[in-house]
Amino acid sequence: MHSDTYVMGLTDSDRKELESLIKAATRDPKMPIGLARKMVPNQGNIEDFAYGLLSGMVMGNFITQFQNKNGRQPDKDEIIDILSIMMSEMPRLRMSIMEEFDMR
Repeated sequence: MHSDTYVMGLTDSDRKELESLIKAATRDPKMPIGLARKMVPNQGNIEDFAYGLLSGMVMGNFITQFQNKNGRQPDKDEIIDILSIMMSEMPRLRMSIMEEFDMR
């Protein structure tokens, strides 16, 4: 059976923008870690909290830029691409956070 459905996903420029945001966050996680230290809940792990905070900041920043550029929210295929990129790149972000905590 042949299907004529096309999956579009992110454009190359959008993909590069998201990857650039992740790389920038990986290079310098100090500010979000500082925020995490101030905001950390009484229970839980500061490293996990910082990772979640920074991940959310990257994703929120990208989606805001995407909306400003395209005048709409990402569609289902674009969201799948965003999550796929985040999943593949985020271990590097986690490592940079852990390294920052190890330096203290």
